[in-house]
Amino acid sequence: MGFPVDIDFLRNNVELYKETFRKRGLDESIVDRAIELDNKRRELQRELDKLRYKKNLLSKFYGSVIQYLNGKIDRNTLIKTAIEIGYDIHEGNVSEELLNKLKEDIKDLDEEIKKKEEEFNNVENNLIDLLWNFPNLLSKEVPVGDESKNTPVRFWGIPRVYDINLFKEQTEKFGWKIVELNEILNNREYEKYIKNRELLEELNKMLNDEEDFKEINFNDVLDFDKLNNDKIVVYKKVNHELKHQYDILKEFNLADTDIAGEVSGSRFYFEFNILSLLDLSLSMEGVKYMINKGYRFTIPPYMLKKDILEGIITLDDFADMMYKIDGEDLYLIGTAEHPITALYYNRIIEEEQLPIKIVGWSPCFRKEAGAHGKDTKGLFRLHQFHKIEQYIFCKPEDSEKYHRELIRNAEEFLEKLNISYRTVIIASMDMGKRNYKQYDIEGWFPGQNKYRELISGSNVTDWQSRRSNIRYRKKDNSLDYVHTLNCTLSAVQRTLTCIIENNYDYKNNRILIPGILRQYVGKDFITK
Repeated sequence: MGFPVDIDFLRNNVELYKETFRKRGLDESIVDRAIELDNKRRELQRELDKLRYKKNLLSKFYGSVIQYLNGKIDRNTLIKTAIEIGYDIHEGNVSEELLNKLKEDIKDLDEEIKKKEEEFNNVENNLIDLLWNFPNLLSKEVPVGDESKNTPVRFWGIPRVYDINLFKEQTEKFGWKIVELNEILNNREYEKYIKNRELLEELNKMLNDEEDFKEINFNDVLDFDKLNNDKIVVYKKVNHELKHQYDILKEFNLADTDIAGEVSGSRFYFEFNILSLLDLSLSMEGVKYMINKGYRFTIPPYMLKKDILEGIITLDDFADMMYKIDGEDLYLIGTAEHPITALYYNRIIEEEQLPIKIVGWSPCFRKEAGAHGKDTKGLFRLHQFHKIEQYIFCKPEDSEKYHRELIRNAEEFLEKLNISYRTVIIASMDMGKRNYKQYDIEGWFPGQNKYRELISGSNVTDWQSRRSNIRYRKKDNSLDYVHTLNCTLSAVQRTLTCIIENNYDYKNNRILIPGILRQYVGKDFITK
């Protein structure tokens, strides 16, 4: 395999890399250290080349001396060869003594070459170790700063809001105007955004607990492209507190985390009855949705070898999140993205095969250290969950286009589920090292008064492909590294908790099941 970073590009763009380190809050002196090691490595390479060249000449001369002593070449030919390597034999006798001297000289060169190779290998390995932990470069679109700089770029849906101040912090802070649904209906200024007034009025009453819950898709009542162009977010203000997913799950006996905690530890769960069916239903519907878009479906291995994982993630950074199998060189996967990447580990793809689009379903296993409070209850933050993952291998010039495709796929699927969301571009210090650009899609959780991550989608460019040696053969037979992209379609348990909070019918004390999932469960509502 080659270097994990394009070393030629690094040499010619030192300031760009330093800027990347600064924007990510990393120590930019590491770039200088890498350049120092590379310069030393190249210097040693030149010295090695000279020594090997000298040894080759001596070996050639040694062979010529033997030929001369055996009468196969004349003295003039031998002298010519000697002159090439700086040996003076005009006045001396050519004898076994010369052969012995040449043997000693070659032996000394071998020792010198061996020491120089050891020094070279040590420097090169130190350089590779340093480059292995280099972050990816950053898109110019990425906001600079910590998570407070994560910036919403799109809103969709009509979230039910109890605490208006918390909602403002997540919308107006970023320059968006928030407008309550009644104002949309009653102010002519907003008429241009309404697609179906009658349905919108019915939806308003429903969200106000005046009518029975039924599914009215937000796309059928409002034009969100126009709203986003004008940076307007529509919401529905409610006058009572809204229930947290943990409380609803417990009230309806849909899952048990207490018994699971006794037998497996915290943040595991038993799903029961209709919630178990909805787990399978959401998984099936998501996979079908992606198959219909031309993606190849896979259920991948649930474990990967350490050396394979190291080409996909910075394992040191994920050590506190990954489950390792004792006594085995294996880790449980944290996402289907990892084995899908490994599908083409150390392989060459023909150009005409690109793009390769894959959707994977798998259980995922994560330690999820550091969470506290109600995050550790219910089904939001878990050690084990199901997830549908989108993945694309493509040519470098196409990766931006396919990044947009992956994000839009995920947005459309949330819209089919009628989940209010916002799409956020992630700031430089909040992204993983491997990501060139990342969007998160956050669903609105009314019981928690906040948008929370449901989906994450990244353009990784050639960061993984260099480390995993995934290349493609161009039509001119040259090889280049593919770009890889990944994006959640649905983190199943987390998405179900979002549905449960949003679709809770306070008037009738039941939960509306999204229309696209009803075919699998045979009913419209979850009841006690």
